[in-house]
Amino acid sequence: MMTHAQLHAALDRMEASLAETRSNLIRVEHALRNRAEAETIRRRPKARYYHRRMSRWTGADEAEYRRILGRLLETSGPELNRLRGRIARQDAAIEALRSKYRINAERPHRPAW
Repeated sequence: MMTHAQLHAALDRMEASLAETRSNLIRVEHALRNRAEAETIRRRPKARYYHRRMSRWTGADEAEYRRILGRLLETSGPELNRLRGRIARQDAAIEALRSKYRINAERPHRPAW
C-alpha cells in the first residue's frame, strides 16, 4: 500500500514521463513534415518570381509534398507506432493507478493535437 505522498510522487513522475513521450512524438512528426517540405522545395525549384504576397506553392508542389511525406511516414512508421503505443500504455497505467487508489483529482492539462 502506498502512502499519499508516495502515490502523488509516482503519479507526478508518470505524468512527466507521458508528457515527454508526447513531446517526442510531436517533435518527430514535425521534423518529418519539415524534411518533406525541404525536399519538395529542393526538387521543384521555381523559375519565376511572383509578387511577395502570392504563394509560389502550386498544386503540383502540394502533390509532391504529400508523396514525399507519405514515403517518409512509411519509412518511420514503426518508430511512430512504438511511440503511440508507449503513450497508450503510459496513459492506461496512470488511469489504472488512479482508479486503484480512487484519485478523482483532475489530471494535468493535455495538449490537443
